Amino acid sequence: MVRETVIASFILRFVRPGREGPAIAAGGGQSDSDPGETRIVVRHVQSGYERRFSQIDEAMCFIQSELELLQRE
Repeated sequence: MVRETVIASFILRFVRPGREGPAIAAGGGQSDSDPGETRIVVRHVQSGYERRFSQIDEAMCFIQSELELLQRE
């Protein structure tokens, strides 16, 4: 029996917050995120599920685990 082709598409966005976050601009002290820290947003296109990471290795582990789930189905 021929197995159906399964497609898993992911979008990776790399977001680097601006120097002034809302808390700093309003005079409220430090922002929640480090202005130099890049955030990685991974979205699984088929399900719309999205997760955020601070390390690329964590993002790649998430993608790998999603692919393993698809192989089990």
